[in-house]
Amino acid sequence: MKSKNRLITLTFFLIYLTSCASSLAVQSDSDTQYDLSSYKTYKIISPSLEDKDEMISINPILIQRISRSLDSVLNQKGLSKSDKSDMIVRFYLGTKREIERSSDLGGYGYYGYRYLDSRDQRYIRSEKDEISIRFHDTNTNDVVWYAFTRFKRPSDQYNQAGVDSLIQEVLSDFN
Repeated sequence: MKSKNRLITLTFFLIYLTSCASSLAVQSDSDTQYDLSSYKTYKIISPSLEDKDEMISINPILIQRISRSLDSVLNQKGLSKSDKSDMIVRFYLGTKREIERSSDLGGYGYYGYRYLDSRDQRYIRSEKDEISIRFHDTNTNDVVWYAFTRFKRPSDQYNQAGVDSLIQEVLSDFN
């Protein structure tokens, strides 16, 4: 009886833990006019980091890691890299920054009466990185497959293993 109760408790605990885990929401779309299985070769074009103010926060090492990861995942899917390719892969990075202001409008005074005091304000900064991956037909330059996702920036820097798992999940719907 004791082991049965432990098993039931453990089962509910595991269900609770898995329900708390957040998964990556990936939006993907493909053009039905193109047969994705007909593409055998690809070429990756990384975003250029021009001297623009909005590009200052983009990590160039992260771009290299994403390019390596795309190359690895596409090779696993049976595609081969070529300069004269059937398909061009482009990816774009961005950061969505939000600042939310919260005010504490007061509390209770000495005799229990409320008072208003708007001096206590909190600012909450949230940063989410965005990645968009587009597969273009080389002949027409039309987008044949597209994926987009937002993900919370990790506290530590992106390492290659983390980028690999992100790209693996984003490209899971391709082909």
